[in-house]
Amino acid sequence: MNLLGGIVKYIELKASLKNKIDNAYLITGDDRYLCYDALKKIEDSLSITIKDMNSVVISGDKLTAKDIVESANMYPFGDEYRLVVVKDFAPAKNKEEYKVIESYLKTPLTSTVIVFFNPDSAEFYKGMANLTTIDCSKIEPKVISAFIKNNLAKNEIQASEEAIENLIMFCDSDMTRITNELEKLMAYVADTKTLTADIVKEFVVQDKEYQVYELAEFIAKGENKKAIDLVDSFMMKPGSAFVILSPLFNNYRRALFVSINKDKTSAELASMLGVKEFAIKMLKNQIARFSPKQLKQIVDMIAEYDKKIKIGEIKENVAIKTIVINILNIRG
Repeated sequence: MNLLGGIVKYIELKASLKNKIDNAYLITGDDRYLCYDALKKIEDSLSITIKDMNSVVISGDKLTAKDIVESANMYPFGDEYRLVVVKDFAPAKNKEEYKVIESYLKTPLTSTVIVFFNPDSAEFYKGMANLTTIDCSKIEPKVISAFIKNNLAKNEIQASEEAIENLIMFCDSDMTRITNELEKLMAYVADTKTLTADIVKEFVVQDKEYQVYELAEFIAKGENKKAIDLVDSFMMKPGSAFVILSPLFNNYRRALFVSINKDKTSAELASMLGVKEFAIKMLKNQIARFSPKQLKQIVDMIAEYDKKIKIGEIKENVAIKTIVINILNIRG
């Protein structure tokens, strides 16, 4: 057992568990699929055979640190380890509860592995020693691509690189969505055994961020009709146009940032903006058509229309279409 703690990325977890098993883990991150898979990997590594007695899950609004420690301080029966999974325990700013957990982690029962499962928030555990954090943030597209190819191969399905890239982009690298969509796609092509980019485009609902990238690409290329048609498709559901406004603002704000930081690499820009490198690639395609001054003009314009929508001066669907037409005019 190791009490040093630290941070382990999801993709490093399997190898880490083979090397050593820590006494306490915190699973957190914005990809739920990865969070649950990380928990499964820990469970599998313990090889618990009498699960009714040696693998417990505790949660609830009335759960206290004392309850957690009492469960953790029980010895396993017939197995080497006892697993205690604590779900969504994060009492805000409760120093007493924090101290109880911290005290236990200083001298834990070595046969117990305790897992704090908190995908949404890790704030309560900030600064806590002897706790290994498993980072389940979204993983790199190349890792996701390998996962998709592996699943397709198991089902003897061929797929183009474009089809796989589209699936990743449409789902914004979210593994929960990707696994769900992949299951549907594999069922659809079960007979033909061929997954094409067109099939992905037809059956996978595009993430809002990607839809905005696509819209910006049409604008940058001067494909006015495609841009307007895409905007019109946003109007099909009530309120959907407004949902596009924030990603559209973020897109051009990022494009402005990229345009005035051309000395930075794509990896550096991605890190600074908190986006994937494929997003930087698409932004660079856009800024080839706009000057920094024009991008600043676009950002200011979108912000102004956002204010007008919020005070009821203009309807969101009219605002979005007007914004896109104005951007097309700026492009010329």
